[in-house]
Amino acid sequence: MRGLMMGRFQPFHLGHLDLVKQILDQCDEVIIAITSSQFNYLEKDPFTAGERIEMIHDSLKESEINLSRCFIVAIENQFNIATWSSFLKSALPHFDKVYSGNDYVKMLLADSSIDVITPKFLERSQYNASHIRQMIISDDNWQILVPEAVAKFLQKINGKKRLEIISKSDTKPTEH
Repeated sequence: MRGLMMGRFQPFHLGHLDLVKQILDQCDEVIIAITSSQFNYLEKDPFTAGERIEMIHDSLKESEINLSRCFIVAIENQFNIATWSSFLKSALPHFDKVYSGNDYVKMLLADSSIDVITPKFLERSQYNASHIRQMIISDDNWQILVPEAVAKFLQKINGKKRLEIISKSDTKPTEH
């Protein structure tokens, strides 16, 4: 059996890692689908799909999760929401269950008879990527909310400087 989790992972944090472990306790394999893969260098989506894949891969490896049980796939957003579930089925390896706490996702997938499981989340107000990005900019103790591999990776790419520059920019390429 294969479970699917989806997210932007901007950045991948300990809440995401906990969900991977929950899915692997219940399924043989997990598909980690990085959504919005076409967006990067934006306030809400500062990291590229490749950077997010690296963060996730390094975190799984560091946690001694068997990588042969994991798929990490980047997918672009779809603009025709009515066909989104069909797109997921064609763009991703076969999955049996979707793990999501998002009511909108549940509604869309339930219409296609896809089994959606609501996982147990770590404290969502704390383990929240928007919150973590703000903590990085303000030099709060954000490192305790992400796997060590992610903290190292963000330091390597100077993620703090990128987030600071993006947050001060008046360029909003995705706003109309």
